[in-house]
Amino acid sequence: MKYVFKTLAAVTFVIDFSVRLFEKSARCLSIFSSRFKLSFLLLSLIPFYTSTSAWAASSNEELRGLWIDHKEPEKQKVAVWIEDCNGTLCGRIYWMKRPLNREGKPKTDAHNPDPNLRERPLCGMRVLSGFKRTDEVTWADGQIYSPSDGNTFSSTIKLEREGAIKIRGYVGISLFGKTLEWVRPTEKLQQCT
Repeated sequence: MKYVFKTLAAVTFVIDFSVRLFEKSARCLSIFSSRFKLSFLLLSLIPFYTSTSAWAASSNEELRGLWIDHKEPEKQKVAVWIEDCNGTLCGRIYWMKRPLNREGKPKTDAHNPDPNLRERPLCGMRVLSGFKRTDEVTWADGQIYSPSDGNTFSSTIKLEREGAIKIRGYVGISLFGKTLEWVRPTEKLQQCT
């Protein structure tokens, strides 16, 4: 909704500017018909409309794909693949720095509050779900699952201009939460199995 209001305000500004510019031009070019004047006005809006819709589409595409949990390589622990899931965005564990437990077996969801799910492997497990786009750079109404403690938090994702995403996990209201910054990996990561 916020995106619609921003777009309408910008369109109103462009129309007002175009009309004023056109009125000045029309004084000099009074021989043109009103049909030409309307065509001129509509054509002047095309670059504005395509640029705003292009940013919206590109930001939606930019969120999909592989993200890693920290920009400093020595602090990276997990990478998540974000994709479409039935009209919302979700994310699955793609890579883990330490995919094996102390016994040399693949790590499982050992802290899940549901005992029936504690044996499922972490690799490939969905940890982000239900994110819906609310404006050109924000997705909300999602959830993030923390395998380290078995808790699920309400969550939002915001795409930053510098190419990172900020994921906010919280309980109740966003004020009481934690923000993580994820970045695109700088090297090729081997998908865990």
